[in-house]
Amino acid sequence: MKSLHAQDIHPRAVSVSELRSNADQRDVVTRGIATLCELGVVPAVEYLKSNGVRPKVIERVLLEPERRRALA
Repeated sequence: MKSLHAQDIHPRAVSVSELRSNADQRDVVTRGIATLCELGVVPAVEYLKSNGVRPKVIERVLLEPERRRALA
């Protein structure tokens, strides 16, 4: 008999490490937006790139503020 895993029962279930990664990514993006406001586009892009944020995410959060997620 095949053993079941959380993702087999509920495909949207995420691990603790994924939650931590998402929270870390959220914090990096928040700091990137702050950098945009304080120092401009180029430093914000460099900060986000150096922290592993994907180019599509960088483009969205820096150039399309209306598409940003609401801050909690």
